[in-house]
Amino acid sequence: MLIVGTTAHLEDLDRSYTYAEDVSVTALAVGSFTGGVGSLLPSSPHPVWSLLDRERIVQLEEFDITPLVRLPTATAQSLAVSSGGSLVVGTEGAHLLTVTSGGVVGELASFDAVPGRDEWQNPAGPVPDLRSIAVSSADVWFASVHVGGVWRSKDRGESWQNVIPPEADVHEVVAGDSGCVAVAAAIGFGWSEDGGDTWQWTTDGLHAGYARAVALDGDTAFVTASTGPETTDGRLYRCHLGESLVPCSGGLPDSFPFNLDSGSIAASAGQVALGTRNGRVFRSGDSGSTWSLAAERMRPVRVLRFS
Repeated sequence: MLIVGTTAHLEDLDRSYTYAEDVSVTALAVGSFTGGVGSLLPSSPHPVWSLLDRERIVQLEEFDITPLVRLPTATAQSLAVSSGGSLVVGTEGAHLLTVTSGGVVGELASFDAVPGRDEWQNPAGPVPDLRSIAVSSADVWFASVHVGGVWRSKDRGESWQNVIPPEADVHEVVAGDSGCVAVAAAIGFGWSEDGGDTWQWTTDGLHAGYARAVALDGDTAFVTASTGPETTDGRLYRCHLGESLVPCSGGLPDSFPFNLDSGSIAASAGQVALGTRNGRVFRSGDSGSTWSLAAERMRPVRVLRFS
């Protein structure tokens, strides 16, 4: 199933089924945690969680959404699932919350105490953003601060270690299998194959080195790149880790007149999807070799995920 969240609705594109209208979908997360609030989607091994209007977290059922919690303020920006028994939520000001299956919200004071955070500066706003969160299959947490670097926790938020410095200007972090982690950053595409201990970086094959979104499917990465924050030339690339990036074509436009932003790519088991701010969704069933237009005339697509 391909779940699409826009600035105005939440949809299962495969079934052409709309879960909610007149909502802004801020983030989507796929995965189960202890004591979920509802049944699993029939055709999916994992439930899907959605952050609506920056303050409400819901679980998607077959034909409905089940509320989990309303957060104290409408400042939430990112969402991930920890198999240890909670959802992890990033908020404005680069703070972290946890939400249990019973809807209990807790603040992670440990993240507020990481060294150097008083020096974090966001060129796009008055306070740092927590743009993305990734949780590995080993339940290692990665929090990407804009602009404050990428931080890793191996103990479910009890302690934190900086694994990418703020200067890299990371826009999105994702976690794959077997310790693989990848980022899209202002300095290019970065990846780690040892859980974030060491990193490799490249801009080989890109028309410009400013990367904005990333997705992993096994050892294949999909990365968007552009000429900068106000670009008129955003493009999608793919590669096997360690090889040069190559443009995605075969039915996909060579270039888009805007950034392909964080959250705009999803990839799983050879299926890839790209959502755009002008309301189009492109899909590939062969790991990005060929593409077709799956939807158009939507509201701006903010995030999409396979489940």
